[in-house]
Amino acid sequence: MSQKLKILGTYTPEHEGPFCTRDGRPVRVLCSDMRNDYSIVAIVADEDGKETVSTFLSDGRFSATGYDRDRDLMCAREVPVAREFWVNEYDNGNLVVYDEPEKSQEFQVCLLRTIHVREVLPGEGE
Repeated sequence: MSQKLKILGTYTPEHEGPFCTRDGRPVRVLCSDMRNDYSIVAIVADEDGKETVSTFLSDGRFSATGYDRDRDLMCAREVPVAREFWVNEYDNGNLVVYDEPEKSQEFQVCLLRTIHVREVLPGEGE
């Protein structure tokens, strides 16, 4: 089971984490007491997993002018996400796992079947 972040609301200093931006990028808060108008220092990950350092106002806003609200700091929680993958079985007994259905259809030579697998999360199907 993998995890993703669900936004709970705007930033509050009482929230212990996790955090993300309004547009869903994961954030690691390094400190929230820098002596500056932008007192929160954090590491923000992009969709490729690359990280940059960013600062936020004490209320979690990215900008005092309201510029780029998608980058505001938000309180979040982790929620489970079902994994999904495709397994190709070949006539020589080999099994190959793919994370996208299109990839599983690229190599058709000696393919016996493609098995679609979706993880069942706790509480599903009860």
